[in-house]
Amino acid sequence: MLILLRHGQTSSNIDHKLDTLPPGAELTDLGREQAREAGREILREFDVDRVITSEALRARQTGAIGFGGAFAEIPAVPGLQEVHAGRWEMMNTREAHEAYLTAFRGFYRRDLASLIDDGDSLDTFLTRYRAGLDPWVDRESTTVVVSHGGAIRAFAANASAVDPVFAEESYLPNCSYVVLDPLGEFGSWRVEKWAEYPLG
Repeated sequence: MLILLRHGQTSSNIDHKLDTLPPGAELTDLGREQAREAGREILREFDVDRVITSEALRARQTGAIGFGGAFAEIPAVPGLQEVHAGRWEMMNTREAHEAYLTAFRGFYRRDLASLIDDGDSLDTFLTRYRAGLDPWVDRESTTVVVSHGGAIRAFAANASAVDPVFAEESYLPNCSYVVLDPLGEFGSWRVEKWAEYPLG
């Protein structure tokens, strides 16, 4: 089982900045509380075997605050960072967000050539994200992966057969999560939970 947890709130989230490159912004006070609450919920609901995070500061902080009391070691794994915003990095204009989201529409529809200007294509993103995640994927155990909203949605939409429109419309708030059962081939994994949205 994979539990893909979005990090807690940051100042970049508040300012609507496309903050995609590590180390990035740190958690706000609210983000720290969100991390504590998410950790308590997940540890109560699931039998967690391990926790890993992206290398971004906000993800590492979320992992430590949420799960540090239960796990002595929480590795920061290369490749699990947010989808790179390219020329739009740290921008918060309407133009920047529209360009970023337009590329994501292709990501949700498995268009490997879909591209963010000077940033990631879907092919580039999936190659690095899967390389980081693959060693931790095991149906017989449960791994919490603290990562990023766009990355989680793009990965889950390609790992499973979820409807692309559902993936596009089902935003992940800070410290919400997607649960995947990695059964069978990549692309046909089952979505067990997608934040609080009803499935099927």
